[in-house]
Amino acid sequence: MSSLDTEILEELKKYSKDDASFKKLEELVGNMYASHQQLKGQLELLESAIRNDYDSILITELNLEKPGPKIVYVNDGFTDMTGYLPEEVIGKTPRILQGPKTDRAILDRLKRRLIEGQAFFGHSINYRKDGSEFINQWDIHPLLNKEGEVTHWVSYQRDVTEKKETAKAIFNTDFDELLKRTEEFTLKFSKDDSGNNIQCKYLTEGFEDLTGLDKAVVFDSGIDSVLHEEDVELVNKALGKAFEGEASTEYCRYKTLEGSYISVLQSFKPIMTDSGDEVESVKSVAKLELKES
Repeated sequence: MSSLDTEILEELKKYSKDDASFKKLEELVGNMYASHQQLKGQLELLESAIRNDYDSILITELNLEKPGPKIVYVNDGFTDMTGYLPEEVIGKTPRILQGPKTDRAILDRLKRRLIEGQAFFGHSINYRKDGSEFINQWDIHPLLNKEGEVTHWVSYQRDVTEKKETAKAIFNTDFDELLKRTEEFTLKFSKDDSGNNIQCKYLTEGFEDLTGLDKAVVFDSGIDSVLHEEDVELVNKALGKAFEGEASTEYCRYKTLEGSYISVLQSFKPIMTDSGDEVESVKSVAKLELKES
């Protein structure tokens, strides 16, 4: 029995010259409808899975200049978190969530990261529809088409307001100060001409924001010089595995200008050559972690 409803079947009959053509058209449209339902189910399943980790999902167009980027999708979690219905925000920009206490420096840093096509992780004070404040944690990533071109931005968001006091109580962390800081930095490693030594060739400004150190020290003295001595072997092993094609993630500690250390969760991902048969470089992202020492 056809899964198409009566109204659709009646329309198909209007454009069919005989029963045979109607049957073919019914089969064709029925297959398209079944495929659509399957994709819809997969998307709903994906959204349900993501919702377990994030309160809100928001997708915008690519253009970052005003009046963009325009919102093209929000999930139910966004409405629950902000009070805005989808029809109230589609076509508008995420700036509707900003207000007097929203940190402009964080927004500028966010924009620079997105212009570079990079992901961004951070916090800022946002405002609900009723005007109340909340601390919004963003995890923003580019969406790519089949050609590898960025087409949209997807933002996974969580209300972490309650963590403000929790962070102070458990981690003895000034959360307000933490909000003003970059939450991550990205490194890129390559091998020298001999193929024996691994060198850091690229490092984002987030390293300087988080550690207070000049990133030139990494280029001049190597990554070992800014790591806790107990973590040097751990990081070098992770880099070695990445250049053999194996991705990994490790906790490690970086020195700061004040002589203390910050803990980060650092990923190591091999980047292959165009031919796909050799590791060309290693991309590493270090995210600031709130964890007990």
